[in-house]
Amino acid sequence: MITRVIKRTVPDLPSGRQAVFTPQSTEEDSMLAALHMRQIGFGDQGSVEVALVWSLDGSDSHSKVFTGALAPFMYSAALEAFEHFVTLDHPSAVLYISDRTFRHEIQAASASFPGLTVVDAARGSLLDLIGKAVAALDDHNRFAHHRAWRAELDRRAALPELVVATDASKGSGRRGVGVACVSGEGGYSSKSYPQADTVLVGELLAIALAFKAFPDRRLHILTDSKVALSCLAMTRSRLLDKHSGNTIAVVDIIRKRAAHREIRYSWVRGHAGHELNEIADRLAVAARRHDEARVDPSIRKEINRNILEQMNLAAQAA
Repeated sequence: MITRVIKRTVPDLPSGRQAVFTPQSTEEDSMLAALHMRQIGFGDQGSVEVALVWSLDGSDSHSKVFTGALAPFMYSAALEAFEHFVTLDHPSAVLYISDRTFRHEIQAASASFPGLTVVDAARGSLLDLIGKAVAALDDHNRFAHHRAWRAELDRRAALPELVVATDASKGSGRRGVGVACVSGEGGYSSKSYPQADTVLVGELLAIALAFKAFPDRRLHILTDSKVALSCLAMTRSRLLDKHSGNTIAVVDIIRKRAAHREIRYSWVRGHAGHELNEIADRLAVAARRHDEARVDPSIRKEINRNILEQMNLAAQAA
C-alpha cells in the first residue's frame, strides 16, 4: 500500500516534473540525508514525528520536522518528509530511514528515483545525521509549549474586540453589592459581594469581574460610573490621597488583570436605554437580590437567562 502511495504522490514536484537523480561515483559527492521516525502515544490519540536532516556536499546540515496522526495512516508524516527530500532535487543522494517498514517500501519504489541510494545501515556521516535528527525531535518537543503559547497569542490577537458593559447595584442603607458584566456576544457573569460598602467599590468590582469572565479577548469596557473611570486614570499617589483602602485594593486588582492586555474604557449614561448597560444593570440588581433573599442557584440561573433573552429579542427586532 505504501509503495503505491509513494509512486502516485511523491514524484510530482511543484514544478510539474519528476525528480531525476543521476548516479555519482562516491558517497562524498552525494547529498547525505537521514529520516528518523518517532511514535508518540498509541491508538487514535497517538502521533508520529519525523525529522529529516540532510547535508549537501559536506556542508552544514539542515533539518525539518514533520508531524502526523498515528491513525488512520501512521506514515503520512514520513511521506511528507520524503516528499520534501525529493524536492531538494540533488543529482545523487544517499538516504537512511530509521523505520524498517518505511525504508523497505521506499526501496521497493526505488525505480521512481534513479540516483537515490537508500541504505540499510548508517555509518560515518550518516550516523552523525541520525544524531542530529534525534536532537531535532527533542528540540521540537522541548519547545512545543512555546509554540502552543505563541499560537494561542496569535489566535487571541485575531479575535475582534469584545464590547462588555459592567454595572453594580447597592441597596439603600445596607452593605453589599451585586455586580455584573455582559458582552455584546451574550456572555455574562454576575456576583454578589455582601461586605462591599460603596457603589464605587461595586462598579470597580464589576470591571474586575469582566477581566476574569473574558480572559482571551481585547476588551472595550463600558461603565456608567465616571468616578470609577477617574480612579483607573489616577496615579497611585493621587489614589491614596482621594480614596479608601477598599477602592485602592480593587483598582490594584484591575491593573494587575489588565497588564499586557489591550483594553479600552468608555463611559455610557446609565438608565438611558443603552442595551448592554441596561442588561448589566438588571443582572447586577438580580445578583444583589438573589443574595439577600438566599435564592436557590438553579432559580438564579433561570432568572439570568430570562434577562439575557431580552437582549436577544432586542437584537432580533433591530
